[in-house]
Amino acid sequence: MLKMEEGDWDLIMNVHLKGAFMTAKAAWPHMRKNGYGRIINTSSGSGLYGNFGQGNYGAAKLGLVGMTRALAQEGQSVNVLSNAIAPTSITRMTEDILPQDLHNIMTVEKIVPLVVYLTHPSCDINGKIFEVGGGWITEVRSERSAGAIFSGEMTAEQVAERFSEVEDF
Repeated sequence: MLKMEEGDWDLIMNVHLKGAFMTAKAAWPHMRKNGYGRIINTSSGSGLYGNFGQGNYGAAKLGLVGMTRALAQEGQSVNVLSNAIAPTSITRMTEDILPQDLHNIMTVEKIVPLVVYLTHPSCDINGKIFEVGGGWITEVRSERSAGAIFSGEMTAEQVAERFSEVEDF
């Protein structure tokens, strides 16, 4: 964040988040009119979990998760379903990062079958987030702890004293 310029932030937001928004917005009226549509947004592990030095990219990619869930709710009644994938594979961006022995396993071809399934007319999965890579597919979800209820006046000291309740899953 320290070295990031505002232009760097804007560029990544425009490419990843606004680009997906503009694409969905252009397709949306046609999908609604036809009573069918499938949107697959591409998130990232950087968005789901964070990654050092990638605050702009992570924010854009997690923003796609929020947009996917909103579109899933807006489109469900007219059979326009939206899901997101967070793929990991060997690409130009990752070929120097991932170990060489993974290059034959982490192929794009092991991402495509999930996307084909999610976009098939018989698939009714909606509003879900999936990590996919190397033949492994998993659904990702948010989880909320039981939390703590504070009645009456609430102070930072009380929050600190009961913070283990806030974090208790």
